[in-house]
Order: sequence, then structure tokens, then C-alpha cells
Amino acid sequence: MNLRSMWLVCLLTISMSVISAEQMVGVNLAGAEFNNKRIPGRYAFDYIWPTADEISRYSSAGFTVIRVPFLWERLQPELNGPLQSSEVKYLDTVIDAAQKNNVRIVIDPHNYGSYKGNLIGSDLVTIDHFQDFWRRVADRYKNYPNVIFGLMNEPHKQSPDEWAKVAQAAIDTIRATGANQLILVPGTRWTGAHSWISSGNADAMRNIQDPQYNYAFDMHQYFDSDSSGTHASCVSESIGVKRLEAATAWLNANGQKAFLGEFGASIDPTCLSTLDNTLNFLKENQNVWIGWTYWASGAWFSQYMFNINSLDESSSKQFQVIKPYLN
Repeated sequence: MNLRSMWLVCLLTISMSVISAEQMVGVNLAGAEFNNKRIPGRYAFDYIWPTADEISRYSSAGFTVIRVPFLWERLQPELNGPLQSSEVKYLDTVIDAAQKNNVRIVIDPHNYGSYKGNLIGSDLVTIDHFQDFWRRVADRYKNYPNVIFGLMNEPHKQSPDEWAKVAQAAIDTIRATGANQLILVPGTRWTGAHSWISSGNADAMRNIQDPQYNYAFDMHQYFDSDSSGTHASCVSESIGVKRLEAATAWLNANGQKAFLGEFGASIDPTCLSTLDNTLNFLKENQNVWIGWTYWASGAWFSQYMFNINSLDESSSKQFQVIKPYLN
């Protein structure tokens, strides 16, 4: 790296440190994970990546972090193989645009703990395969201080102890490349905040180690009857806060941090009140909740009940609730 490059990286690191001094406030920009039965699929027909213009638009609205879901199989078509050049270029565009707009990007392999339907940790998709993926990704983006490494979206079939071993191996691999950015570490069992204790995640993930001590647990939380985020109704106006309380107490008691990677609300009045109460709770507890990304937004989400793609208070009641919490 020449002197000019070192100087630019230094300036960007300082810039991103200013952002991270405040709670990160963001959104999931969905699209690159669409149509997981069509692999690799056709770009702009089966799936879409965020554009530079979209990143600028969300930055202007006040979002400081964007979680970008994609399919592992698209970025790395064969296990232990190279990253697919065209897909990487789409991700490069997102990261470069975000860097110019002082926005952080969460790289999110949206695979639920598997690859082509086979669980990570199995004979077909080993922990070594997962490490190879993260070695390639971390090595490519280790000099981008606005990048956050989200290890995996919602593993749910591995046991807590099994998943903790997978997560630790990925952390070790990322750090071995020289990358020192924030790592978001999910639990298993859908990484629900409401079940963080009862699922066994709290015990299994308690001993996660990071030589940089620059990680946070990636938790998700929805407000419907089964915490799945598949229903338009919410249990009560206070359910979001109630479902975060035990995890928040655990974080405080154990000196840990968390990031709420997914939560969303329909336009049901109870849900909108729940959304507001939850955002306020996260703000009041930002000593342990370092940030959040609302689920979701995206040009292809059309009539999806949680979509805030318009970023218009008059047409998006959810964005009207979210806007006061943005920077």
C-alpha cells in the first residue's frame, strides 16, 4: 500500500469511528438474496443488488448503516472456489458508494446456516468451507473501514454449541487476514432476542473470543404471536420492549454488545406503536445495543407489509415512526 492509500484509509477509519461513536441506525436493503431456488439466477430478473444511487438516497434520509443480504451460492458458486467476479463487482459498488456517503455496510450471507441446502458443519459443508468463504471475503474488504462482517443470517438447525464452534472458527479466520472491522455474531435458533436465554445461545456464545474485541451479537426480533415476522398483527404495543428485556439484561451483566439486525412492523396501529416503543428502548439502551437495521426496504419488495422503500412519511407510516430516530 502506497503512502496516499495509507493516508486515505486512515482518514476513512477516523470518519467511520465518528459514525460508530453514535448508535448505528439503518435498514436492510433486500434483493440479492431473492429467488434462492434459482441459482445463480439472472441478474435484474431473479435478483437485484442495491445501486449507488440507492445508497446515496438512504444516506440522505439519515441512515448510517445498511445491511445487504445476498446468497452465499451467488458470491461463491463452488465451495473452496473463487468469488464470482460479477457478483463481487456489485458488492464493490455498494461498499464504494457507502464509503463515499459515510455509511457502513453489513455483509450478510442470507443462508440460514446452510449452503445449497446443506448445513454448515456437516460432511457436505464443513466448517473449513465456511472459513474459506470468510477468508476470501475478509481479505478482499479488510482495508474498507466501513465494512461490517455479518457472519450468517439466522442459523436455526445447528445446536447452540455446534453453532458457537462455527462462529468462532469464522472469527478466527477473519482476524487471521488482518481484518479488524466489527463482526456481527448470530446465535442459532433464528437468533431471536426473545429466546436468547431459553434457546441456549446465551450459554453457548458467552465464551466467544475475538482478539480485537470488536464484535457484537446479531439478534433479531419480530412482534407477532410467534416472533416470526410473518403476520401483520402485533401482540401488544409493549411486546417489542418485553421481548428485548432479558437479552438486554444479559448483555449488561456479561459486558457484551448486540446489534438488532432485523425487526419490522406493518401499518397496523398497534404495530406502529410497538415499533416506536422498540426504537426508543434501543436508544435508551445504546450502551449495549450498538445499532439496528429495520427489515426491510428494497425496490422489488412491492406490497410487502414491512417495506419502507418510498422513504416518504406521507406514504410510509413506518418511515414516519423511524425518521425521528435517524441521524
